Amino acid sequence: MSEFDEKVVFLTPPVSLQQRYGNLAGAGSSMPALGVLTLAAAVRSKGFYPFVVEASALGLSYEDTIRIIAEISPSYVGISSTTLTIFQAARLARLMKELDPGITVILGGPHLTAVPQETMERFPQFDIGVIGEGEETTIELLNALAGNRDLSDVKGIVFRPSAYQSGCNPSPEPNRLAITPRREFIQHLDNYPFPAWDLLPEFPKAYKPPPFKVKNSPAVSIVTSRGCPYQCTFCDTSVFGNRFRAYSPEYIIAMIEELYHKYGIREFLIEDDTFLVSKKRAFHICESILKAGFKISWSCNSRVDLVDRDILKIMKKAGCWYIGFGIESGNQAILDLEKKDITLEQAQKAVKLTKEAGILAKGFFMVGHPRETQRSLQETIDFAKRSSLSDIAVTALTPLPGSQICSVADRYGAFDHDWRKMNLLNIVFVPSGLSRELLSRYRKRMLREFYLRPQIVRSYLNRIIRNPRLVLTVTKGAAAFFKTIFAAEE
Repeated sequence: MSEFDEKVVFLTPPVSLQQRYGNLAGAGSSMPALGVLTLAAAVRSKGFYPFVVEASALGLSYEDTIRIIAEISPSYVGISSTTLTIFQAARLARLMKELDPGITVILGGPHLTAVPQETMERFPQFDIGVIGEGEETTIELLNALAGNRDLSDVKGIVFRPSAYQSGCNPSPEPNRLAITPRREFIQHLDNYPFPAWDLLPEFPKAYKPPPFKVKNSPAVSIVTSRGCPYQCTFCDTSVFGNRFRAYSPEYIIAMIEELYHKYGIREFLIEDDTFLVSKKRAFHICESILKAGFKISWSCNSRVDLVDRDILKIMKKAGCWYIGFGIESGNQAILDLEKKDITLEQAQKAVKLTKEAGILAKGFFMVGHPRETQRSLQETIDFAKRSSLSDIAVTALTPLPGSQICSVADRYGAFDHDWRKMNLLNIVFVPSGLSRELLSRYRKRMLREFYLRPQIVRSYLNRIIRNPRLVLTVTKGAAAFFKTIFAAEE
């Protein structure tokens, strides 16, 4: 245990649903960020006093957030930020410094991990950045800060040496940054406590999942593994890496049991990049759910080349009703270029098997790939329509910092590097030979042609008939959908 009793706040910056989802705000998620909850639980286990402020999920303003921080009066504030929210995080950090210059502001998350030096140089209001997985680094960092020890011995951080020098002489290089060696990835995830849901006010009532992604309520997001072993060029794996590491089935079942009995959770959104990397482990989890007698429903994500009849059968029996597949394009050459390592035939088969098992299949697609053409865009629309998919999501390919494609995007078209615009809906990359307006039209066309078909409309009506409690959430999501597809062209 730590010998210190320092208060530390973990938070997400104030970002509205409109900023995150645009016209689809009505179908957006206000679920709590698991990253801040796992960090809070980890530091609490070592004697610190954590607080969680979910400014984004709760729709808090900057003023609300600063007021709460002032009431807590912490020594340290940790902000988790993506690329989309980095400017909001920076504004919040500046306001905190105005509130109390003595607060140490620590930044973590995928954006800082992907571009630590550029981020810290651009935003001097951040004192320290945590690179990669945060648990061990944050614990060691907080102990070093509380004990006034040398930060250069803490692995996995970027900091400003001038702010943490002993003595009174000013640094000759006040803006210099120091980056310590990267910390090794955590191998034994079971050693850490469950996320600190108890630190969330009004959990789970105040936190809402996307309306199209729930069958029951209350609902919660969970993660059962870290690291994606695949090499898709558009993904940023800088935080958790490419080595698959998983919580044990026993850990996951104990976590589900706590959420089920203590908080009344009946829907679980498994947010792993790919839940079925280990089918043996997935079988064990499903068997344990059945043995425990939990009356739950749940969803997950998978690659199309990992499903088969046996695993789908037991997943369905254990409560799985929805699987999201990253298909991305209906053009095989594009999939090959982006190292997706799947075939369209595998995608068709996976969706067909999922439907036969009685599980809904959602396809994730993007427009604006490198070497995209009007023909490939139409092929993607045609593929989605002839498949057995129940739902689709269509975003704009976004070369996020940390992804392989970010460093080469300029070779394939016009790339707007403005971090503010990178919400996966704004079109920041336009392949050569196309235009932003054309990509926008095709995205809306795909949504219209897929969803405004009798079989899809009937499927949603059937969902409501089977579960009338979904009327309000589905109606809200539908309103957001129509606002999007019938919005004026850019």
